[in-house]
Amino acid sequence: MSKELPQPQQSEEVDLGQLFKLIGNAFDRFFKFIASIFIGIYSVVLLLLIHFYKRFVWYAGAVIIGVVVGFVIDMKSEKLYGANMFVETNFNSARQVYENIKQFHQLANVDKDSVELGKRLGISTNEAAKLKGFYIQPDLNENDIAEKYSAFYSKLDSLSRMEMTYDRYKESLTPFNYKIHQIGVAATDKAIYKKIEKTFAAQISDNLYLNELVEVNKDNLEKKEEALATQVKKTDSLVNAYLKIRVNESDKEPVPGAGTNLYMGNAESSNLLVDESKIIEKRLELEEQRRQVNKSLVEQKNVINVLAGFPGTGYDIREWYNKMKYLIPIILFAITLSIFTFIGIGKYLEKQSNLLKTK
Repeated sequence: MSKELPQPQQSEEVDLGQLFKLIGNAFDRFFKFIASIFIGIYSVVLLLLIHFYKRFVWYAGAVIIGVVVGFVIDMKSEKLYGANMFVETNFNSARQVYENIKQFHQLANVDKDSVELGKRLGISTNEAAKLKGFYIQPDLNENDIAEKYSAFYSKLDSLSRMEMTYDRYKESLTPFNYKIHQIGVAATDKAIYKKIEKTFAAQISDNLYLNELVEVNKDNLEKKEEALATQVKKTDSLVNAYLKIRVNESDKEPVPGAGTNLYMGNAESSNLLVDESKIIEKRLELEEQRRQVNKSLVEQKNVINVLAGFPGTGYDIREWYNKMKYLIPIILFAITLSIFTFIGIGKYLEKQSNLLKTK
């Protein structure tokens, strides 16, 4: 016997048809909504183009007048120049440097005390009046930060390592954790930077404790260099004496079982003659230490090291919005647009008022 297949009910067909119709209506409304947005944007753009086209002379005149007036003002006004100095701080002196920079900025930008500023920088009051600001920020380098993090991470215990991520460590750093900093100076005189460079570098690191620390460190390094030089001389004498023994031994007739022994330090009597190459290696090691000391004498000679001084002249640091030849045309254009907008709104309101009166 064959079983009859179930036939779909009429109500189910009606429900499916209504469902598809609802879906179709939803898509239709959605596409009409999207189309209305584009039509609205097109209408607004078209109205704006018509508006500017009809009043092109007014807007063009406003822009031209603004450019001319802006050029005249820029030519007569003082330009703002800037220049940067890069310094390396020693003996944890970054805090002192930042505080002194803040004080210089206060004198130049806020108090405008050109008398005190000129006295500190060794320039005239008129020249000091041309200084407009002092700024400082760390010279960030991702490689240096990664090295700092690696050294810091290696000192942590297992629990702290799980909590201290690179991003968290980077956020915890302050400007005082960096050794190299960028110092910027703003002025209206582009030739003033070389005049203040030497005195300025000395002033921003002026601190009695730090100056004494520099002197003590210099004295310690010089004494260490003298001690290393003495050891080198003694090593040279030992090498020369040993070579003489070698020469004397080579001149003698060889006797079986006989020889000359030279012992160094804790060497036991059973050891063979010490090779002079070991003494020469020791001398090279001492010379390397002397080179490191001499390098430290240069690097730690001052509280701060000027890695890159100010350039011969400053450069224009004004942004486009600080230049009148750009700013005034924009302002006049905006004023012209506002005037015509208010006129248009007034006409529209008057038209609506007349329509209300006629009803």
